[in-house]
Amino acid sequence: MISRNDFEIGSTTFRYKGDEFPLAKIKNARVKLNTLKDHTLKLFLIGAIFSSIVWVICPEGFGMIMAPIAFVIGVAFSMFTINKYELQVEFEHIDETGLQWVSVVGSSKVESKPYLKIRRRL
Repeated sequence: MISRNDFEIGSTTFRYKGDEFPLAKIKNARVKLNTLKDHTLKLFLIGAIFSSIVWVICPEGFGMIMAPIAFVIGVAFSMFTINKYELQVEFEHIDETGLQWVSVVGSSKVESKPYLKIRRRL
């Protein structure tokens, strides 16, 4: 569970546990409520990544059998990483990537939502 002690906002950095973000690079923050569409997309993409790895390793006969199994394993694996709420920051990278929303922390517990909402003031 997320607690108030997990977060620290210093004069130049924002910290969540071991992750540190320079405040000068953070442009915005939001608490995202993930929908069924978000969860479905995540399940499909992780399953596709697992399946693709099998296709790269063994593209012929054995891959045809193992790729669907790897897809199912990827979907099952990603089910354990689904979060209903996510604290995201809009972060400006130093390379050509530009602005990008980065998930800092996620939780499925309703009790964690107030701690995430407090952090919107970054």
